[in-house]
Amino acid sequence: MKQISFITLLFFVVSCTNEKNKTGNISSNFSFASSTVNIHTFKNEFGIEGYYTGYFEASQYDEKKDVMYTNKITISIDSLSETVCYGHSIVAGNMRPFKGTYAKSDDNIFKVNAKEPGDDKYDGAFTFEINANAKKIKGNWKSNDQNLAVTEREYELELRTFVYNPDLELPEYLTYEGLYGTYKETDTSSIAESLTDDIFKYNASKVLLKTKDVENMYQADLEVLRNSIYARHGYSFKNRKMRFLFDHAVEWYMPVSINITKSLTPIEKQNIELLKRYEQHAVKYYDSFGR
Repeated sequence: MKQISFITLLFFVVSCTNEKNKTGNISSNFSFASSTVNIHTFKNEFGIEGYYTGYFEASQYDEKKDVMYTNKITISIDSLSETVCYGHSIVAGNMRPFKGTYAKSDDNIFKVNAKEPGDDKYDGAFTFEINANAKKIKGNWKSNDQNLAVTEREYELELRTFVYNPDLELPEYLTYEGLYGTYKETDTSSIAESLTDDIFKYNASKVLLKTKDVENMYQADLEVLRNSIYARHGYSFKNRKMRFLFDHAVEWYMPVSINITKSLTPIEKQNIELLKRYEQHAVKYYDSFGR
């Protein structure tokens, strides 16, 4: 059976905050208390509002620290006044608002200098250009705290529309042997787990699972099957193992939210509960036990 290895890693959680949209356009609602967010309805008055998704790649970092080199990020351009750009980013299970000044050139390029609120350890500043014709964003981010593992990141993002689609399937190459190896090539201290073809048997967003469907599945398969539900809703993963898997191997995956509870369907809610129960008792290390 084809297999893929991936490693369980620690993660950190970063809180989100609220930024009032001063232009009166429709925007997300951020809250420290509940970490809730509403999916946008963009007015698109300037032709550049919307979600831009791609990779957030470390460009300045301390190799001696626990570096997450690449995450998938979505930058949302929420609205613009005559001189100010309002938006937010969604990456690594974290949502942060930003605002800053912009200038528009004759060739339809918007140059933006924006900052996050600064009340969180992981806040920083975004500098980017929005190409209104190509529908792309390119720029960098610098951390306020220069003691972090990663202090600067680069990104080139494309405009994408997020739509929940229960028909989205996991790609077959998730089980190809050696697709990833370990998360960090220099890390040989962790025990690798494996995925099997069982992850393709059911679409947990469409089929109501029964006990007999999942009782013989391995732990990693159950975990990926459960998290595929969240991924279809655009959930931004805090868990590094799941984030690495969906960021790098699932093309349709697009992080847009940190709280998707209210958008889950009745079938999905029941399947999540069933899968969670069996994850707790499933066999974890396949090579040790065989199959």
